[in-house]
Amino acid sequence: METKVLKGLGFADNEIKIYTTLLKTGAITAYELSTKTGIYRTHVYDKLERLMEKGLVTYVYQGSKKYFQATSPEKIKHYLEEKKRALQEQEAEVDNILPELLAMQKSQKEDTKVEVFKGKEGLKYFLKDILKGKKEVLVTGIDDQKYQDELPIFMMQYFRDLKKSKIKERIITLKKEGIFLFNKSTAPTTEYRFLEEGQFNPTNTFIYGDKVVIVSWGTQVTAIMIENIQTAETYRNHFEHLWRVAHTKI
Repeated sequence: METKVLKGLGFADNEIKIYTTLLKTGAITAYELSTKTGIYRTHVYDKLERLMEKGLVTYVYQGSKKYFQATSPEKIKHYLEEKKRALQEQEAEVDNILPELLAMQKSQKEDTKVEVFKGKEGLKYFLKDILKGKKEVLVTGIDDQKYQDELPIFMMQYFRDLKKSKIKERIITLKKEGIFLFNKSTAPTTEYRFLEEGQFNPTNTFIYGDKVVIVSWGTQVTAIMIENIQTAETYRNHFEHLWRVAHTKI
C-alpha cells in the first residue's frame, strides 16, 4: 500500500525500497543497506542523495563509519508542502510569460497547416469542424448523392445541426436535374446556385473560416484540410466570382 502511495508522489522504486528499509532497521551503513535491499552500493549512494534532498534521510558518524537513517515519516508532508510551494511559484512564472507565449502562437497561425484524412471518419471530422466553427461555409463541386451514400444518417444530422446553429451554407454545383437530396425544410440555411458543364470544376471544395478542405473521391475518399488565412481568402474570392455568374435556377 505504502509503495503505491509513494510512487504516486514521484518516488522511484529504489528510493522507496531504501527509505522503508531504513525505517525498519534504523541507522545502518551504505554497505549494509546494499546487502539488505539488493541494490548496488553505487546506486544506493545515488538514491540516498535524492532522499536527503527530500529531507527523508540523514546521516551520522559513529567513529569513522557513516550511518544513514530515515527521518520521521511526518517529513513526507513537509516534502509535499515544499512541492506545493514550488508549484505555486512555477504557476506564477507561467502566468507572467503566458501573454508572450500566446502571442507566439497567434503569429504561428499565419503559417500553413495541412492535414489529410481518409475514409468516412475523415469526412465526418471536417463536417463536424464546420459545425464547431459556426461560420458561413462555401462549397463547390459537390455531389450530394455521394455524401448521402457514404454517410446517410450523419448527413441528415449535419443539416439539422446547420439549421439549429443557423450556419449559412452556399453551394455551387453542376446545372442538372435531380441534384437535390435536401430541400428548404431539411436545409433552410443552404442556398444553391448552378454552373454549366463547361464552367464547372468537379473538385469538391469547402471553404470556412481560415480553412479550405478539398475532397477527392477515389477508391477511398480523402479529405485534405489546408489551414491558412491567405489561402482561404483566395478560394473565397474565387467562389464569390463564380457565385455572381452562377444561375439561381436549374
